[in-house]
Amino acid sequence: MRRRTHLLLCVTVVAAVLPGPLAHADDGATVALPGMPERLAADQKCTSHRGHITSQAPWTRQALGLDQVWRLSRGRGVSIAVVGTGVSDSPAVLRGRVKALGDADRDCVGRGTLQAGLAAGAATTGQGFSGVAPQAAVLAVRGTGIRGEPDAGRLAAGVREAAEAGADVITVTAPLDGADKAVRAAMAVAAHEDALVVVPAAVDSVPRGGSAAPPAPAPPAGALAVLDTGPQGGRADDAPGYRHADLSAPGDALVGPGPVGDGKWTGSGSSLAAAVAAGAAALVRSYQPELTAAQVRARLLATAYPGDLPALDPYGAVSGVTPASAAPRAAHPGPVRLPVRPDTAGARATAYLVAAGAGATALLVAFLAVVLPRGRSRRWRPGRLGPDGPRAH
Repeated sequence: MRRRTHLLLCVTVVAAVLPGPLAHADDGATVALPGMPERLAADQKCTSHRGHITSQAPWTRQALGLDQVWRLSRGRGVSIAVVGTGVSDSPAVLRGRVKALGDADRDCVGRGTLQAGLAAGAATTGQGFSGVAPQAAVLAVRGTGIRGEPDAGRLAAGVREAAEAGADVITVTAPLDGADKAVRAAMAVAAHEDALVVVPAAVDSVPRGGSAAPPAPAPPAGALAVLDTGPQGGRADDAPGYRHADLSAPGDALVGPGPVGDGKWTGSGSSLAAAVAAGAAALVRSYQPELTAAQVRARLLATAYPGDLPALDPYGAVSGVTPASAAPRAAHPGPVRLPVRPDTAGARATAYLVAAGAGATALLVAFLAVVLPRGRSRRWRPGRLGPDGPRAH
């Protein structure tokens, strides 16, 4: 009996200090989520995998403090346009909330659906996942070829179409070139229509093999350029380069919906970080509808966590609470790598809980391993202190 008790306690200690799995299936089994492609090859069929069902909340929910900010705003009354591969309303988290222009209701790749889910996916029963602005509406706009083929002209045209259709916030699937005339014209339309354009500061991935890709072009004036970071606040050494970024946001190992069914997928890249920031902008526009797009952009920057590159703080942006430390510094003009920042508050809280649990378990182990056997040997009779130490009556 004693051996089984000690074994159970050892297992408890190990379980307390080991990190959790990426995701859990509804029956508690660990599952590996499939990776969402950026584009499809000419011989690839449209994405039809249904992903994997998971009830675990993604790491971004705690890192961004979404449960706290949702007490103030959930994005109601705001429209987020996703200009990319299209958006499917098949997933329950998007069903009935997607309006599409042209053929953008078909997402052959799945990337646009993932972006839309990250920005505005609804909370549903049995799922820990939710987008940043779960009550915002989604406007799907085609910005690539059907298979996700890059198309700078179509991307710029998509921004114009989204603004003219009344989108409050616009996010795109690839960086915009601020020197391109079509892009500047589209940004002028967005400014006239008071739409905030949120763009990725870097491409999502570099081509495999061959030489490194050049940094992404500098974004257009007036856009909010967002760079992806991971759970620790940094980027990998081989992450795609960029020329300018205004803000950083979670963009590594994000979890969201796919184009078919209610299963979840995972993906990484600045376009996904831009979708997260677009959701935060929607929260602000819903809570403070009198603010212009330019004012919302300024608010997101002013309330961000200071650093080499300001880090998105949705609660601060919505509530208007500015960090007590110095104002955010401007991003470096050339390609740089973000240093790894300390863990987020959520990570520290988790560490404290784990430490407390491990300490309590250690005390219990000591009690059962030392005190319990001695008590049994005395048949639980009280002892008395003698010259040679305590002894039983």
